[in-house]
Amino acid sequence: MSLWDHLGQPVAAAALRRAAASGEVSHAWAFVGPAGVGQIEAGRALAAALNCQVEPDGCGHCEVCRRCLGGAFPALWEFALSGSAHRVVDVRERWLPAASHSSVEGDWKVLHVADADRLNDAAANAFLKGLEEPPPRTVWLLDLADPDELPDTILSRCRVLRFVPWTVEQLRAEAVTLGIAADDVELAARLAQGSPATLRRLADGGLDDVRAHRAIVTRLRTEGQGTALLAARAIDDEVKRRTAASKAAGKAELEALGELYGDSLPRAVAKQVEERLTREEREARGVCVQAALDDLLSWCRDALLLAAGGDAADVLHHDAVEEIRADAVVLGPARLLRITDLLQRAKEDLELNLQQTLALESLLLQIATLMMATPQAGDSPRLASARRR
Repeated sequence: MSLWDHLGQPVAAAALRRAAASGEVSHAWAFVGPAGVGQIEAGRALAAALNCQVEPDGCGHCEVCRRCLGGAFPALWEFALSGSAHRVVDVRERWLPAASHSSVEGDWKVLHVADADRLNDAAANAFLKGLEEPPPRTVWLLDLADPDELPDTILSRCRVLRFVPWTVEQLRAEAVTLGIAADDVELAARLAQGSPATLRRLADGGLDDVRAHRAIVTRLRTEGQGTALLAARAIDDEVKRRTAASKAAGKAELEALGELYGDSLPRAVAKQVEERLTREEREARGVCVQAALDDLLSWCRDALLLAAGGDAADVLHHDAVEEIRADAVVLGPARLLRITDLLQRAKEDLELNLQQTLALESLLLQIATLMMATPQAGDSPRLASARRR
């Protein structure tokens, strides 16, 4: 298997592979598509191919390739958001110096910017000046979920490459590779919704979390408001577990990278990797909470689908159709829509860094209260009867 075969993006991989093999590489590429569908892996594969001394399109096995694929090579830079937007200080003090300074190792420099569509105006102007006069053998890769948010002056200087969500068939195959139990492969492939990153989380104990999350709606309906606090605390415990696991994985990654270098990581590489691991550990909390809310949302949307007379074969949680149907019958479309709205607003509010435990407790109490409220138009007859009893 070559280093290009694992990307899950055959069209993008072919274009990058041809460019690397020919040595005719555009100085800037725009990776346009939803986040987390292979952009990071593609950038690392390109860095490996351009710097590999064994094969013109990368062998995938030599030390250089392995370091690049591990995100720890002096000529590979990966710039992530440090706040709500990329700032001009990031561009002037990190991006442009990295592009202009000579690398201690490697023939080509690859500089990969995540969420490049979130450059503020000052940062975009500063970056444009550097993009207009790129140093030789320097490649910029810009990840763009929404290309309309990037100034045309920058986008017009990039070669656009489309990245698409993975198909269910690709996700099923990857689920098997990741060791997901045969009975859970279909569920994982559906819940991933095109994202291999989500699939990896599901493979790492995430399916057990999903089952705990989706049970919250039924428990709130049947057990009342006391369940809200218990469910919020359970999610908080899950966050702590995930954060600890992220820290342990980061430590193991650093040790493995140190072995690749035979002694210790070069200082610049170590700093970049440590910053990335610290950021990932910090972000693990938010990712975990957002995933829990996404699981609740997907369950409620499945219930809405069945409440509206949709085909049970189209639900995401295909292994729990009868449980979904029970919630759909009792809650009804109107109530489910209001719950869905509460969940969506909570997701948006939590992106503003609200205190997560309190926000979760408040959200789940609101949902429980809504379930216990006097039936309104759109609630099912069975719910109205239950309330009267």
